[in-house]
Amino acid sequence: SFSLESQEYQILLKIVEAEAGGEDTIGKMLVANVVMNRVRSSHFPDTVTEVVYQRHNGKAQFSPTADGRIDRVHVSADTVEAVERVMNGEDASAGATYFKSVRSKSGWHDRALNRVLQHGNHIFYAL
Repeated sequence: SFSLESQEYQILLKIVEAEAGGEDTIGKMLVANVVMNRVRSSHFPDTVTEVVYQRHNGKAQFSPTADGRIDRVHVSADTVEAVERVMNGEDASAGATYFKSVRSKSGWHDRALNRVLQHGNHIFYAL
């Protein structure tokens, strides 16, 4: 299980809502799992804030931080439940550290990463 300071927790809630607000509880949990898997990985920054706002080669790792959606969301009760379940140790992500929309035309994920699962409107990948 995880313990986060209030600001970190709020950022996690907001990125999950921004990325997966239209998904079911499991879909929201999977996005939270990706963030927390990155926090735990030596390949990424060590805090939720740094992971969520990270840029790689000038590109935001989570698009809602680039377009401002992260600051406009209203976190739903279902998102709170999903994040709480992840904070209590539930991980359905098979170690995923990346995801993309099923509508994304980018082929980078499929070339560079291992696809681990698809759920709702997202495909999840691991290093």
